[in-house]
Amino acid sequence: MPTTRRTWKSGTRRSTGKQTKSYGHTTTRSFTATSYSPNKYSNYKKELQAKIGSYRTINQQFAGTGKVTAFSPAGANKWIKYVNQGAWVYKFNTTQFTRLWGQNWNSPSPTAACRFLQKKYGTSIKAVTRGKGNNWLVAAMPRISSHPFSNYNWK
Repeated sequence: MPTTRRTWKSGTRRSTGKQTKSYGHTTTRSFTATSYSPNKYSNYKKELQAKIGSYRTINQQFAGTGKVTAFSPAGANKWIKYVNQGAWVYKFNTTQFTRLWGQNWNSPSPTAACRFLQKKYGTSIKAVTRGKGNNWLVAAMPRISSHPFSNYNWK
């Protein structure tokens, strides 16, 4: 069975094995590019930086040498699912955590810290845990617009 091939310039149709008629015209298509200001992408950029930063923060908890004490494999999976569902993972060291939420957080349990933050910010706080290197991880939905979440540096 012959195969049909179309060419860009001539618009002719040729078959292998059998010659067919030429259409006798050339088709030209033009493309007009629309340009946009980079400022129009600021929300997308922020979202991408936050997601990449969240995945990076989770990855840091079980990367490197030595045994992992911050996360179990199931715990890591749970935190990755939070990010997949739209949450952002913020990392605070203990000094920042105490400065932001009070001195009584020198050695609280992650459950108590999560309950406290949920009372303060609502159900947008998904989880809190102790991380590697004396850090605290907070999984929160991006709709929290108050300090320290609103001006968090994802770099």
